[in-house]
Amino acid sequence: MKRKLGNSEAAISPLGLGCWAIGGPFTLGGLEDGWGAVDDNESIAAIHAALEAGVNFFDTADAYGAGHSETILGQALKGRRGDVVIATKFGYTNNPAAREVYLRHDVTPEYIRKACENSLRRLGTDYIDLYQIHVGMLIEEETESAIGALNRLREEGLIRSYGWSTWDVGRAAAIAEQPGAVAIQHALNVLQDAPDLIELCEARGLTSINNSPLAMGLLSGKFNGASRLAPTDVRGSGHEWVAYFKDGKPVPAYLDMLESVREILTSGGRSLVQGALAWIWGRSESAVPIPGFKTRKQAEELASAVEHGPLLRAQMDEIRSLLASFR
Repeated sequence: MKRKLGNSEAAISPLGLGCWAIGGPFTLGGLEDGWGAVDDNESIAAIHAALEAGVNFFDTADAYGAGHSETILGQALKGRRGDVVIATKFGYTNNPAAREVYLRHDVTPEYIRKACENSLRRLGTDYIDLYQIHVGMLIEEETESAIGALNRLREEGLIRSYGWSTWDVGRAAAIAEQPGAVAIQHALNVLQDAPDLIELCEARGLTSINNSPLAMGLLSGKFNGASRLAPTDVRGSGHEWVAYFKDGKPVPAYLDMLESVREILTSGGRSLVQGALAWIWGRSESAVPIPGFKTRKQAEELASAVEHGPLLRAQMDEIRSLLASFR
């Protein structure tokens, strides 16, 4: 059931795990950007459970916990490096000691090399399978400089391929032309389609790595109009870019959208979470969702979604029709 990561030789599971939450508390631009407290031992147990269930693709970043996520992932994968495909990201400057990540970015060749070396050390490996630009938008000169640095790291064997985590089709197209580029990471879920980015990935033979596949947890079904998340949670700390929650509360329109398609998503014995992932697999054969996790139980539920496969074409069409009234 594994698939190629873009045009590379790496074979990845149809589901990856996103390691943002296991980075623990940290700030971005002075606002909380983590998902609350974590138990590192539980995080490691969750990763081991995912491995046992066939998941071999893990996505992290040097920003998550200002490096802590990479450290924990490295510990969990010790002795298993040859069995897994690791993706990480760079670009946002940070202070690991203070658990602070800054909005200012740095994509100079010198910084990229230093960031790569630091990630390699934390991950406990001598190569990164997929190294991704984390800054969503760069000017043309920065883009050219970053791609040049990535090509050099690839020639030296420190990275095997690269990509970009971006919402911008123009930036995605710029890196897609490079022979070392294999993936574009972007938001995608049943409530937020990304047709232009999906089309680009399919046309260029790139893997579409999907963050926010559960709409930052909204698609878990755990929230209602009375729910309120604390300021210590990224969804409640005040970031303007958080779409599904405002002031810590679920956006009512998204709750309504979810209710309209809940029955379809939970068909065939799927949990709501598994149905949301099934929609992504039904959306494109290039799509690989990377839902987040904090516990072994969550990792097991996510991994078992693969057994159900994608939604049927008729179900995809029905969902499209139901959600059209909300656009």
